[in-house]
Amino acid sequence: MESPPKTSKEFASFIKEHSRIINKVCWVYSTPKVPYEDLRQEILTNLWLGLEQFRGTSKLSTWVYRVSVNSALMAIRNYKPKVETLPFEISTVDVSSESDDYKAEQLAALHELINLLLPIEKAIILLWLDEYSYEEIADIIGIERNNVATKLHRIKNKLISKTK
Repeated sequence: MESPPKTSKEFASFIKEHSRIINKVCWVYSTPKVPYEDLRQEILTNLWLGLEQFRGTSKLSTWVYRVSVNSALMAIRNYKPKVETLPFEISTVDVSSESDDYKAEQLAALHELINLLLPIEKAIILLWLDEYSYEEIADIIGIERNNVATKLHRIKNKLISKTK
């Protein structure tokens, strides 16, 4: 069984190990109103504060996903305008070690399509794209496995209809 970090040094290592998950959630949920860096800070804070509540009934990566998605959804729900922000640019996020124009265009198109989805749909498709099983997605999102399959089917159809 994995154990959560106990010291700030262990936490830094823990964040580095799970940064791909955290960054991906931030990338998908960030908007001009809830910028990437603000969202990332909110997630990191909630991970640190929530460490004591990790029960060990799931993998740490599953727990990180759950906290990250829930933090993002809460940040969007609780958004109150503070200061003027600059719009999120896909070029500001290094999501690939190979940055060629074609990949950047494909990522931008994917980001546009995913942004058309409802927040819960974003979470489900993000986990599915990360190759989580239906059971793991159900555990992270807090819905039944059969509901995951149904929602994924509908999400895929929704995305296909948007590309036509």
